[in-house]
Amino acid sequence: MEQNEAASQENSPLVEVVQQKIKDPNIKVGSGCEWIGKGAEPQWDKPRSTKAYDHIERHHGPKLNPAQLMGRIASSTSNYQGQWLNAKDWVKAEQSTPKHPGRYIIDFKRPIGRVYYHDGTITENVTRAFVERNNDGTLNSSYPVLDSFTL
Repeated sequence: MEQNEAASQENSPLVEVVQQKIKDPNIKVGSGCEWIGKGAEPQWDKPRSTKAYDHIERHHGPKLNPAQLMGRIASSTSNYQGQWLNAKDWVKAEQSTPKHPGRYIIDFKRPIGRVYYHDGTITENVTRAFVERNNDGTLNSSYPVLDSFTL
């Protein structure tokens, strides 16, 4: 490892799993594991991989404008909607989340998104994300959440 790369990794905080509800600890799935799903394996390292991250990009991606997120709030039972600032972070979320089907909350220890509320207010610099991993390892959903969010 080169000196600059080592320094960069040293300055980059590790993602921490702060809550988890593993469905089956005997199943290993996700990037770096044997693909057990249907068809070709997802392109785990590509944020635009439809198979791995479609829901995330369409409903929580950085290209959405506030009106789109407010519309999602109005049509859902959720109190708020999280939005990623950078698509590469949901790839990092997949890589950092335990390789078992389940629900997780992870903390990036740096800003990764924002949260929109019914009343139009926004919380910036959110550091945590909810991640739900399917039985085949793909992500059912993943979005930034408040520190108070619980599984």
